[in-house]
Amino acid sequence: MLSKKPAARMVSAVILTGSLLGAGASFPTEPVGAASTMDSASGIAKEHALTTLHEIYNKAFSGEMPYTALGLKIDENTQKEVYDTFGPPPEPGNTDETFDYYHAEMGHPGFAFAYNDDKTISQIRYFGTNVERDHNLGSITPKVLGKQLGSADEIRHISSTNEDNYIYKTGNYELQFIVGEDQTVDHINLLEAK
Repeated sequence: MLSKKPAARMVSAVILTGSLLGAGASFPTEPVGAASTMDSASGIAKEHALTTLHEIYNKAFSGEMPYTALGLKIDENTQKEVYDTFGPPPEPGNTDETFDYYHAEMGHPGFAFAYNDDKTISQIRYFGTNVERDHNLGSITPKVLGKQLGSADEIRHISSTNEDNYIYKTGNYELQFIVGEDQTVDHINLLEAK
């Protein structure tokens, strides 16, 4: 017959080893704690998204976007100045007014630029970030736009992509929030008001 002491020692050793190595520390003891942590993370993501929304909206009144595109203005700055700021584009545009694309990388948002005939910027497109997208455009919905910016000045359906374009006038410019089928903003266009 086996003594119970070696088994007790083994259980004690396992518990002590686990405690010393941190095993169990990553497992919450109460499901409520895990839920509140997730709610907190979600709240932080939405707060970051709202900050982004307001930064973009406020900068649009001066014809520019925030972040790495700050200082590049519609109808003022040139393609050369975009290249000086971002470098040569990984995907250069063509002569038919397509965009020079700069992809989102390592937490930096993606942008694209289109140009007038005189090579001044005609449109800036903001794609947000790919990583933690919910901290950026992924948390912005038509409901959030309405609550934060009021009703759109115009809403257009884009039949070729099945997206909706929520247009907000910002002085001499307009912001176009392109909303996909998932009801989140896919990208934002800034251009001269029509």
